[in-house]
Amino acid sequence: MPIFEKLAKATFGWLVDKYIKNFEPLKPHLRGARINVLLNTWVSITFFFTALAYVTSLAAVLIVGTLFDIFYLIYILMLVFVPILSAAFTFLIFYIYPIEKAKSRARSIENNLPFAITHMAATASSGIPVEFMFSLIGGFKEYGEISEEANTIVKNIRAFGYSSIVAMKNVATQTPSKKLREILMGISSTIETGGNMTAYLKQMSEKALFDYRIKREKYLKTLSTYADIYTAMLVAAPLFLLSTLAIMSIIGGDIMGMSTSQIITLMTWVLLPAMNVTFLVFIHVTYPGV
Repeated sequence: MPIFEKLAKATFGWLVDKYIKNFEPLKPHLRGARINVLLNTWVSITFFFTALAYVTSLAAVLIVGTLFDIFYLIYILMLVFVPILSAAFTFLIFYIYPIEKAKSRARSIENNLPFAITHMAATASSGIPVEFMFSLIGGFKEYGEISEEANTIVKNIRAFGYSSIVAMKNVATQTPSKKLREILMGISSTIETGGNMTAYLKQMSEKALFDYRIKREKYLKTLSTYADIYTAMLVAAPLFLLSTLAIMSIIGGDIMGMSTSQIITLMTWVLLPAMNVTFLVFIHVTYPGV
């Protein structure tokens, strides 16, 4: 990627500097996604690969037009729209990737946060320094992205010489999770004011576990509704429709130019599998990770 970074900045740096203000909303997502490149560099890379996709797809269409006899109007449409769509799709991928990556990290943090805070509260009650508390949390990969954030705090303290308060505030400004940001800022404030950090963490862990249970119960109720919809639309309705079509096949006749046996085959091997896969994808996308 460094080679592409240099090429991208050399080719599109001037253009990016001119329009960089339009991409400012992407900056916090780059930090939250832990993509360690400057905004200008990322936008330059985006422009570079967008242009590359346009040129590559245009060349591919020209080669296909040379090798195969394509209807003239279709060929012209392909020359116009295929490169544009390829470039637009590439640009969209590079623009959306940091946003989705940051959201994924935020989900991982917030799903594991109740258990990490409980661990932190138990560790803090022994009286060890904050640095070692986060070092222990960072050693548990089961906490997902929280481990990465904890290791970043430890690195800020040990490698860069930050105080524990500055190290936590630094991570708090970059983390994509609002809840973790509040926790880190709360720990910092508690240390600065000389408060009881163990009591604060216990209070936060109880609140986080309560929110986790509520979130889980809410999702289970939603999942029950999804189960009813699935049973009605993808079990009962197809069975009823297939039974009706089986009876109609005995009588004979066509439906929209298709025989009943063709419709049954289409439903069995195409429509029903496609609807089931779509439903599974929907469940996966809406799964909160609780």
